[in-house]
Amino acid sequence: MAEQCEMIIGYLVPHRCENPSLGTCAKCGRGYCDEHANQTAEGRVCLACQQGLDQPVALPIAAGFFTAAELDSFQRASMWDDNNSGDMFSDLS
Repeated sequence: MAEQCEMIIGYLVPHRCENPSLGTCAKCGRGYCDEHANQTAEGRVCLACQQGLDQPVALPIAAGFFTAAELDSFQRASMWDDNNSGDMFSDLS
């Protein structure tokens, strides 16, 4: 089971959900948190599968536009500051 929820969230800066994974989707096997899954007759299903999406995106409007390469970029960006050295954006004011 994944340690972290695998859903992509965020409107302006898409990124992987930071919540811990509570289980895996009955359809696709992706890790989900309590916020990004619902109980169905098939078991606990992630929001992407519930909405009929192939990609792990929790934004139904934008989901059709993210490519596999973009999802990979979101994942790499979410790991960019793993050493907790501070904010990844600079204050240029």
